[in-house]
Amino acid sequence: RRIALSRTVALDPEVIMYDEPFTGLDPISMGVTANLVRQLNDATGATTLLVSHDVQESFAIADHVYLLSSQGRVVASGTPAELNASDDPEVRQFIRGEPDGPVRFHYPADPLALDLGLTP
Repeated sequence: RRIALSRTVALDPEVIMYDEPFTGLDPISMGVTANLVRQLNDATGATTLLVSHDVQESFAIADHVYLLSSQGRVVASGTPAELNASDDPEVRQFIRGEPDGPVRFHYPADPLALDLGLTP
């Protein structure tokens, strides 16, 4: 990933897009990568677009955040501090990763007991 970043920075872009840069990384590598993204942004002055499902790591390095629904609708935007302080139940559920709330999650499947052979 560092080599890919080096190639990108060598071109002196105005905009850099990172698509899920933290996926599959252990916590130490994730922290190093997040710091590198922030340092590159500060050093180059490029606009950075970071697409990530890792809320906490993204909030640690972002100046401004847009939360998108699964349909691509902007649910909220603001600084990480503003979003953390939001009273909006949908925003709170997403940031905290709560399973219950206004965003319903349902995966159509047979009951677990049936899969485990626990029902007659």
